[in-house]
Amino acid sequence: MNKSFLFILFTLTIIFTIYILDTSFLDENQEKPINLSSLISKTKSEIKTGDKIQIQIQNGCGLSGIAKVYTDFLRSHGYDVIDYKNAPHFDYDNTQLIIHKKDTVNFINEIVQTLQIKPNSITYNYDNNIIYEMTVIIGHDYNNLNSYNEVIMYYEPF
Repeated sequence: MNKSFLFILFTLTIIFTIYILDTSFLDENQEKPINLSSLISKTKSEIKTGDKIQIQIQNGCGLSGIAKVYTDFLRSHGYDVIDYKNAPHFDYDNTQLIIHKKDTVNFINEIVQTLQIKPNSITYNYDNNIIYEMTVIIGHDYNNLNSYNEVIMYYEPF
């Protein structure tokens, strides 16, 4: 009985020691959680206001893939582009910015500067039924925009 008791005590001591060593080892090597929001770039206006606006991009010139390229460009600058598609027609001579929400004043100037479009290309079509704050329609002047030299870096090779 005495040997059985010592054997059980010895076994429990070993199990407890292994548990303690294993737990302390895991704590030292445990990865710290990553704040995923730190991986998403933010616009200056978003940093200032705490709001992230949602944008739609439309291809108004007919060049295949142009809306996707501008989507990638704006996303890399911190904009939340939630949709890109063809415009109702491809006869837009100039790139346009259409504002759908009234509380986007901080973002208007910033996106005009980011895209480097003409301020007279802004129109206001307030509609609370539209989920995004702005629509950018890429016109035939896309390659004349000052931002185009940076935008072409987002073309996928194939």
